[in-house]
Amino acid sequence: MTAAPVDRTAGQDDRGDLHVCDLDGTLLRSDATLSPFARDGLNQLLDAGLALTVASARSAAAMATLLAGLRLRLPVVELNGAFLTDLATGRHLAHRTLDADATLVAIDTLEALGTQAVLTTWDGAADHVHFGEGLNAGATWYIDEKRAYGDPRLRPRADVRAVARAEHTAAVIAFVPDDRADRAVAELEKRLHGKAAVLAAANRYVPGWSEVQVAHPEAEKGRAVRNLAEAVGMADARLTVYGDHLNDLPMFSVADRRVAPVNAHPDVLARATAVTAANDEDGVVRHLLREEGPPCSS
Repeated sequence: MTAAPVDRTAGQDDRGDLHVCDLDGTLLRSDATLSPFARDGLNQLLDAGLALTVASARSAAAMATLLAGLRLRLPVVELNGAFLTDLATGRHLAHRTLDADATLVAIDTLEALGTQAVLTTWDGAADHVHFGEGLNAGATWYIDEKRAYGDPRLRPRADVRAVARAEHTAAVIAFVPDDRADRAVAELEKRLHGKAAVLAAANRYVPGWSEVQVAHPEAEKGRAVRNLAEAVGMADARLTVYGDHLNDLPMFSVADRRVAPVNAHPDVLARATAVTAANDEDGVVRHLLREEGPPCSS
């Protein structure tokens, strides 16, 4: 069969379409890989002109490895919206970062809760991940995963407080046992007085551990996706988003269409306008190919 040219206007309004996909649990399989089928399918769509990019809690450094060979042209949303970034160059087009006082309060609060903070920062020219010694199992996984793909941002530190006033902090990350996550969030929110947003979610790659993230209140996917659309001249485009976890709900709230794989969190499934096969079956990519791909002619 030979692929025919794509008619992007048939049955659609004239606003154009922008597609934004989450990574873990959505585009990526459960082993945190993009399958060859998914990569080829997405490249087919991208080469045909589909406006598609990603929004993830992961960094651009991780995306560059995980999405190697994927011909993305639009900026990406990284770290849940802390940065809008040109993936090819690593240049941040916009940022929402914590002030130094909020960063220090978060570090001290996490230490009082018996866990260690890892800081993701930007010094105005380059990104860094600062971490100390004696990390728990969750934080050890977090650093080891980055070592495995050669993340150039890693910076061991005797005391991460030293960089809080010297660099822009995009996120303070820590890991706590699942049964302590709610307490950690409550304590951080109490001490931060609205100066930061606090999220906690069970980490699918480290069973028994929840990842806690402290970030700027405006560092969330919904706002970031809207900023992305404006930055690329698609503010009026019809927005379709794809996600599986609670951190995807902010972008669900601003989208025209909301697509979730069947493995998504129940709260995400409840807000979806379409449900695909699971991430391990490349459900989102199959959905995209069916809905947005070129028709076949014999």
